[in-house]
Amino acid sequence: MRTPRELNNNQIDVLKFIHITDTHLLDQPEETFHRLNTKESLEKVLSDSRAHYPDIDFFLFTGDISQTGTKESYSLFKSVIQNYDIPFYCVPGNHDTPKLLQHVILTCPDHSINVIHLGQFSLVLLNSWVDDKHHGMITQRCLRQLEGHLKNSRDQFNIIAMHHPPALINSQWLDELGLHNQTEFLQIVNEYSQKTLLICGHVHQEVDQQLDGLRLLATPSTCHQYKVNSKYMRRIDRPSPAYRFIKLSTTKSIDTQVHSIK
Repeated sequence: MRTPRELNNNQIDVLKFIHITDTHLLDQPEETFHRLNTKESLEKVLSDSRAHYPDIDFFLFTGDISQTGTKESYSLFKSVIQNYDIPFYCVPGNHDTPKLLQHVILTCPDHSINVIHLGQFSLVLLNSWVDDKHHGMITQRCLRQLEGHLKNSRDQFNIIAMHHPPALINSQWLDELGLHNQTEFLQIVNEYSQKTLLICGHVHQEVDQQLDGLRLLATPSTCHQYKVNSKYMRRIDRPSPAYRFIKLSTTKSIDTQVHSIK
C-alpha cells in the first residue's frame, strides 16, 4: 500500500479518487451482516473500481469501516487493502473505534482535523464520532482548526470528508442521527463554498445536494442500502453494493459517477 507522502509533493491540478463508505466489516472473514459477507462485498467493490479506474490517486473511506469496532475487524480491513499499491484515507464512523482504526490508516483523524496536501487540493479529514452514540458532532477544537485552515487556503480546492451528513436528507430517522451541529459547521464552510466539496457517509444511499453553493455528495454502502425518504429504518437490497468515482479540476469542475456491482 503506497504511503500518502508520495502524492504530497506532486503539483496536481486534476484529482481522481474513489469514494467508498459504510463497509461494516465483522471480526471473521466468513461472518455475514444481515446475510451479506461484507468482506467479500468490499473486495468486489475495490476490484471493480480499480478495473474501471486504474489511474486514480487514492481511495477515500467515510466511516463505519467496522460494524464491531474491534481490533479483529480492523485486521480484516488491513488484510483487504494491503493488496493495493495506492494511498487510503479515511474518517471514523459511529460504529468505529478511531484509535484502533488509526493503527491501520495513520492519517485517520481523532481529536484534531487532518489535512492532506495534494498539489492544488487539500483533503480535510474530520472526525464526527461521538462515543457510544449514533449521531455525529464536530468538536469546537476541530471547528476552529477547520476555520483556520480554510482562511489560509483560499487558493486551494478543499475536499472535506466526514461520516455524518451536515444536512437533512429527508429521511426522518437518518436526519435525527446526522451531524448535530451542522448549522455551526455550515456557517464556517459556506464562506468558502466556491472551492469546497463535502463528502460524507452514514446514509447508505446516493445523495447529491447543493447547499447554498456547497455541493454535498454521499455514496451507497458497500453492503446494504436504506430506503430513501423514509420515516423509519428500512434496509433494501437494491441498489447493490456501490462506490463513487470523483474527478476534480482546479477550474472547480466536479465530475462524478456512482457504480453498483453485482
